[in-house]
Amino acid sequence: MLDSASSKFDPLFGLQRTPIIGATPEQGPQEVCDALFRDLDSPAVGSLDSQIQIVAFFDYRCPYCRKLANIISKMQGGDLRIVYKEWPILGDSSVLAARAGLAADKQGKYLAFHARMMNSRLILTPAYIEEIAVELGMNQAQLRDDMNSGNTALAIQRTSALASALGFIGTPALVVGRTIVLGEITRSQLERLIENERHMQSPLGCLR
Repeated sequence: MLDSASSKFDPLFGLQRTPIIGATPEQGPQEVCDALFRDLDSPAVGSLDSQIQIVAFFDYRCPYCRKLANIISKMQGGDLRIVYKEWPILGDSSVLAARAGLAADKQGKYLAFHARMMNSRLILTPAYIEEIAVELGMNQAQLRDDMNSGNTALAIQRTSALASALGFIGTPALVVGRTIVLGEITRSQLERLIENERHMQSPLGCLR
């Protein structure tokens, strides 16, 4: 696990429409594309065939991630698909929250759970997570089992490897079609990137 603070880089890095790069010998370009856009273990909203695909890497303790989560929550629908990548890099409570988020997805409660944790100012403890689960009508025993499962741990490990392959060093990080965005971004900047992607003359090859 990285011991890193959330980052605040130029939010328009990669705006020159360059292809997604950063694959390691173990992860070729197609493997990176599949891991980004077609990993069915990653919570997502929207159709796999959506024209516009956004992949968000976040940590629940990252303040810029909270701002981004609020922006994204208001942009769902239409030709947009959003993939959520749990990347807990800010300590044990981040790992706990990421496991809880992925476990909530198993019960069809990911977005509601995600929103509650992103909007909470409290420390994310097991007791608080169970409190949220009760409020959302979740099966607590199943939640605990899924949080502690090997599949959940593996999903987080895969996301960490993917972030490393892409050269990410902090959260939040976005992939908007062909564009990589590191750090804080405003809604208007994100909308600009989406429109750029929407008006591309050719589709992003690795999505097809």
